[in-house]
Amino acid sequence: MFPDYQTQNRRHRTHPAMYFEKGFTLIELIVAMAIFAVLTLAGWQVFENLIQMRERTAIKAEQINGIQATYEQLSRDFTQAIPRSATIASNKESALLIRDNELHLTRTGVIDPLQIGVSPLERVIYSVQQGQLIRQSFAQVDQTGNLIPIKTVMLDDVSDWAVSAIDDSADRASTTSWPVGTDGTIPTSSEPESQAFIKLPLAVQITLTSHGQQLKWLFPLVKNLPSSMQATQNTNGAGASAVAPTNPQNDTNANQAPTTNINQPEDNQNTAQTAPQNPVADNAVPTTGGGRD
Repeated sequence: MFPDYQTQNRRHRTHPAMYFEKGFTLIELIVAMAIFAVLTLAGWQVFENLIQMRERTAIKAEQINGIQATYEQLSRDFTQAIPRSATIASNKESALLIRDNELHLTRTGVIDPLQIGVSPLERVIYSVQQGQLIRQSFAQVDQTGNLIPIKTVMLDDVSDWAVSAIDDSADRASTTSWPVGTDGTIPTSSEPESQAFIKLPLAVQITLTSHGQQLKWLFPLVKNLPSSMQATQNTNGAGASAVAPTNPQNDTNANQAPTTNINQPEDNQNTAQTAPQNPVADNAVPTTGGGRD
């Protein structure tokens, strides 16, 4: 018998539908590519959002750091403010001046690490210019010439800047100008400045808006300075030698000549007697000699 080649060929012949089961159809490829594109777009969107969030966080952190640095600088300036007027050209400015939302004050505490004679006092001006909070510092309180200040931009995007002083009256009244009742300047040739001219308020209140955030700060001022700071408040860095002694009674006794008792024997005349133990009574001014200056 001869083999049936036709039957064998029919057995080994592959059905055409079997080829379609081994690959993807065009529709399946399109669907797979669409799913991959959607996943890629979603992943890129998440990545872009993370980048934007990081940038916004960095910007916000920079703004917060700027606000914090400004608050700390203002706090130092007000803590070290002293009742010392400033000479500007031919006029004198009050120790603390608030006019037209500008703040002028005299502060101490400037460090001179190199001992080159830098004044411990500093005149500081705060103002808003073109949306920026500017701090100007003058190395000399008394400015006879065109002294160039050191300008520092403290904050950007500043609006609604307002400065007010709170006096020490019973009702703690707030005023947008200081000193009250005067423009804060007097000619240098005028009479000695009054206590109201160098008086410091009880506190200073500052309100501002920066980057859409409204801020309100209250800074108390120190009324009584330590003796080391009082020694420099009436000088422009000349040092403590220009200040009067802290105990004038002891200095008066030190300048008096030692007394001796002429009724003692000769061997005791060379022994100087000490000053009386009641310096107040000993330094009293005679009624016929007039009073002290």
